[in-house]
Amino acid sequence: MNFICRFLALFLYFCLAGGALASDGNQIFWINSETPITFSPKDQTRVLTDPKGTFTVAEVLARKNEFTATSSIGFIDANVHYWIMQTIGNSLPQDREYRLEGPWLDIYTYVLRHDGSIQALKPAGFGLSYSPLSNIDPGLLGSSLIPSKEALFYVKSGESLVLLSRVRSLPTFSRSLVLRVIDHAKFLEVRRFGLYIEGCLLGILFALGLFGWYSHLLNRDRTSLLYGIWITFAFFQVFSLYTQDGFRLSEFILNVDGIRVGEVYLSNVLFSFPAYGQLIFFFLFASAFLQFARFFPNAQRFIYLCAAFFLLIFINNTLYRTNIPAKYYYLPNAILPLIICIIIFKCSFERYRAGMRIAMFFLIGTIPYFVFRLIFVWGLLGYPSIFSYLPESGISYLLQNNFVSQGMGLCGEAIIMALAVISRNKWIQDELEAAQESQKALIENQNLRLEATVTERTQELLEKHNALGEAHQNVVSSVNYASRLQRGQLPRDIRLEDRFKSFATIWEPRDTIGGDLYWVSSSQHQGPYVLAVADCTGHGVPGAMLSLLVSNSLERIFAKSTVDEPTEALTSLDYFIRTGLNQDRADSESNDGCDAAMVRIHQDKKVLEYAGAKIDLFHVDSRGELHRYKSNRISLGYKDQDETKILPTKQIHYESGDLFMIVTDGLTDQIGGDDPTRPVSFGYRRLTNIILERYKNDCQFIADEILSSFMTWQGAQARRDDVTVVLFKP
Repeated sequence: MNFICRFLALFLYFCLAGGALASDGNQIFWINSETPITFSPKDQTRVLTDPKGTFTVAEVLARKNEFTATSSIGFIDANVHYWIMQTIGNSLPQDREYRLEGPWLDIYTYVLRHDGSIQALKPAGFGLSYSPLSNIDPGLLGSSLIPSKEALFYVKSGESLVLLSRVRSLPTFSRSLVLRVIDHAKFLEVRRFGLYIEGCLLGILFALGLFGWYSHLLNRDRTSLLYGIWITFAFFQVFSLYTQDGFRLSEFILNVDGIRVGEVYLSNVLFSFPAYGQLIFFFLFASAFLQFARFFPNAQRFIYLCAAFFLLIFINNTLYRTNIPAKYYYLPNAILPLIICIIIFKCSFERYRAGMRIAMFFLIGTIPYFVFRLIFVWGLLGYPSIFSYLPESGISYLLQNNFVSQGMGLCGEAIIMALAVISRNKWIQDELEAAQESQKALIENQNLRLEATVTERTQELLEKHNALGEAHQNVVSSVNYASRLQRGQLPRDIRLEDRFKSFATIWEPRDTIGGDLYWVSSSQHQGPYVLAVADCTGHGVPGAMLSLLVSNSLERIFAKSTVDEPTEALTSLDYFIRTGLNQDRADSESNDGCDAAMVRIHQDKKVLEYAGAKIDLFHVDSRGELHRYKSNRISLGYKDQDETKILPTKQIHYESGDLFMIVTDGLTDQIGGDDPTRPVSFGYRRLTNIILERYKNDCQFIADEILSSFMTWQGAQARRDDVTVVLFKP
């Protein structure tokens, strides 16, 4: 009921006020034979601000005196609704059909006539351009039955009327509130030629896109990949251009009328995404083609920075309703691409001067792109297109659209760049063939030289081989002789007789000679006797030389008697090693030493005295219990080591049949095991298990069991160090 009352009140108001509005002669734009197909009645346009968008038509008409000229509206706020009033009349003898258009505006128009009638037109604007042709087969219905997507209205001959439009701007885009009035029938007649041209542009870009991706499949390089991506974006940009007829993509493929993404229309996203993508990938393609990263690194960084800037602008415009003056939005979008075009042109010229002949395509191709981009920027800044001075035709109306101009420049650039890619492929192929020919000649020449060189070198190598063979034999003989000498240092049987009930050793240098040794004091001394085991730094020849020093030092320490306790003997051995290697001098180059274990045995008392430097003593008593006597955790000798302080001598009482063992780390640290992919060390636990199971047996039997288990454990693994095990029962 309220709606009916409001409608009747509005109808009566129009009956009384409509004629007065339409009869204001100073505000009527009269259409005559000289009127162009598209016109903007700026002087006959008035604007009323509706801050919250709540005014009704009746309220707006009641505020007719508050309407002002469009020039009074400075910044067009995207959060504010505006009411636009335009009065037009038809002085022609025929009735004419028109439509309204306002770039970047959503338009809801009411037509007010003299008789007070109200005609609400279809919504029109940026996000409302879906064509019913997409859902209708015109062959079945006939063109007269297909509804138009436009907001159409008639102006009868001799009639004047008022157009009252409620509009709202898209964020940052709109610069004017003057709506364009278009003669619908004439415009459709001239526009068909423009559609043909747009179709040609799409066909060219589609063909170039196929060429670009095929080129990438052949070459598999970054430049052809970027070209293919750029042409793909260019195709969809032209396909989604906002021309005089609206959006191609949203008109004929997708119905996105009124659909929003965040704060903007989906049609805006479909328009902006390929536009920014085309811009970014063209600059990346140009930088890859001209090798900016190698020759112009600063220009390369600037292009990356601009690409990131354009991407951020796209994301911002997609997700947020940015409400800033249009000039602040358009200026960076307009100026930065022009600056980059100038940079590309300059770099192309430099590369051409440096000998890159195919850079001339960029010199040529940048020009049309720059010109049409400049025309596009000129239109964005609000200036009339230079093509507006052409006679009215489909071509002139096509070119007057800034986006179509950009598309034509883009297509021309794409064709030239296709020639550049073809030339680059041929250039690469020629370079490859030349390189292959050069390599072939070089190889043939090298083969001849190699044959002569090989013959000469073969003779030299044969002579050197013979000399090396002789030298190797001398070295082997020397090492074998040194091995005999080192074995001669080991205790003779006379030093073992009557001192041990059972005695056995495992002494296996990693190489022919090594740094491990065991030593027994002279049999000429009465009273207790001494057994020592040492593990010298290194192995092979260096270890053997150091073991000789240790052996001689032990002979000096116990030359007269064995009265020195093991702790004192180890301290003396440390001194002899340091002085023997000149480690007591600051300019000494030696930093070597040894680990050692020293035991003194009192057979009459059944007492064993022990001291060690990183070599422990193992004892299995008659009850089968294992005792491990820890050594001092410091070595003997070594330049960088503080003065050695050996732990006090340990006294161990034993019984007849007790087993003692001293072992160097070459056995326990050896890696091996059942899984060759995950080798582990032999370790002390495996060793002590063997002696605990066999401690009642003869020492030689135990040694054989240890060696057999050790060799099985080592398997195919390389020997890591010298191995020494001393087993004895005093």
